[in-house]
Amino acid sequence: MPKVVDHDERRRQITDAVCRITLRGGLGAATFRQVADEAGMSVRLIQHYFGTKAALLDITQQHVGERSTARLMRWIEATDGSARAVLEAFLKSFVPVDDESRVAALMYIALYTESIVATIEEPGHSQRTTEAQMAYDAVFGQLQRGPLVAGVDPEREARLITALMPGLGQYVLDETITAEEAYDTVDYHLARLFGPTTTGPELEA
Repeated sequence: MPKVVDHDERRRQITDAVCRITLRGGLGAATFRQVADEAGMSVRLIQHYFGTKAALLDITQQHVGERSTARLMRWIEATDGSARAVLEAFLKSFVPVDDESRVAALMYIALYTESIVATIEEPGHSQRTTEAQMAYDAVFGQLQRGPLVAGVDPEREARLITALMPGLGQYVLDETITAEEAYDTVDYHLARLFGPTTTGPELEA
């Protein structure tokens, strides 16, 4: 009987190899040869499934995003559903605290940098612009639910938070601050927006 190949599983093995390489040496280290060696496959097979390195990185980013979204949904389900609690879970999900979230942060930074270069070379709409808008919409939606401290402008706060979220994660990556300090910073800002409150349930990785 011919061996049945699970192509989806094979693609997942390849993208998981990209994640492991990225965690060790950054996205630039994820060459076809390195990915093939890490996954225990041939370069030709990697090219068969993905064609180009750009396509490989895009699919890997999608898989990383799916896992990050699934974890965020678990965090949100563990809250009381209030705007403050949901926003806390959302903001803290950008803080790298384990291998999975570190890979997500590293890939976001690397791909975002590439998108800036591409925009300079060829101005216009980019995928990263779309992702930033989605993040803004999510933050703004929760701020609109409130209730907020008097004088807080939901639109301006949403722009500020969306712009600062990636930077907070980057500070943890380069060890400028710890993950605990990043969490404390999120709590501090939420207290300025919603007012003081007791500590909610601890967010698990």
